[in-house]
Amino acid sequence: MVAGEAVAVFLVDVDRYNRIVGRVSFADVDVNAELVRIGAAWVHDKYATDASLYELQEDARNDKRGLLSQPLQIPPWKWRRL
Repeated sequence: MVAGEAVAVFLVDVDRYNRIVGRVSFADVDVNAELVRIGAAWVHDKYATDASLYELQEDARNDKRGLLSQPLQIPPWKWRRL
């Protein structure tokens, strides 16, 4: 979606591994929201600050878009704990 392009990253938090948690914007597109909308990203409850992302995720799940089209859906943070 933004490969090779300059993006703006708006800092939301820094996680326990000192990684930036942020919102990414490119050409007036909220990349975070777009990735959730197309089913290419999960909303992480621990860091989500925008409630609208949950609606986008639920729409993607109901429409069986992207990774949310799979019968077995395990978010990455749960997968890592396994």
